[in-house]
Amino acid sequence: MDREQALNDFWNSFGVKAYDVNTVPDNAPDKKIAYEVVINDFGNPTASVAYVYDRSTSWKSVTDILHLIDERLKYGGVIVPFDNGTIWIQKASPFAQRLDGENDMIRKIVINVQVEYLEV
Repeated sequence: MDREQALNDFWNSFGVKAYDVNTVPDNAPDKKIAYEVVINDFGNPTASVAYVYDRSTSWKSVTDILHLIDERLKYGGVIVPFDNGTIWIQKASPFAQRLDGENDMIRKIVINVQVEYLEV
């Protein structure tokens, strides 16, 4: 599995369909995660973001997903293996923020993470 697939597997592990921000299909579900794929040299941490979306009048569904991500990353992050190494995903600061969009029915939270690729 390459780095991109490992990132995809990580973001899809929260019970919601996740997509690279550049490949979200028009028919994607309303509740989803869209994440950046940022590739850097091994050993160089880099910032990345993910967005949690849902069509709702309530923040509950996106906040529930945020809590799952927060729980997974709370003790120094998570190590995700791939063929040539591992990806260390950690919380960045600020970790999360609600965003208001142009549509009152879309709830969106941006999640900031630090991603570091490590050689095995």
